[in-house]
Amino acid sequence: MSLLGLHRSLRGALVGHFAAVKVTSSPASRRLAEALDRMGAGPAAVRFYTEHVEADPVHEQVVWHEVVAGLPTDEPWLDADVVFGIRATGHQEERLAARLLGTWRDGATAPRTGRIAPAVASRQGA
Repeated sequence: MSLLGLHRSLRGALVGHFAAVKVTSSPASRRLAEALDRMGAGPAAVRFYTEHVEADPVHEQVVWHEVVAGLPTDEPWLDADVVFGIRATGHQEERLAARLLGTWRDGATAPRTGRIAPAVASRQGA
């Protein structure tokens, strides 16, 4: 998302990304609240996600009607970029899910390579 938000030329893709995230956030928040409750997490943690379950459908409507619907009216040449943002978000989510699920199926707890990113390594003096 930060790449899309940093470049004005990618604003159509950013709107598509944002819309895709808002549409899927309420069901995900419900699952997180239920999981946290099952695991005995504190009430503040459960409440945080429960509030998103209630608020996100309202935000979703605002995004669709005021942000996404307004863009083609104001800048119709960005339609394809909005679709790209939606599809790119789905693609990245699918890649992440496949990586996490594959790692867990293999009995590992995190999909780590054991390597430190170059920027982190240089800060650590490695």
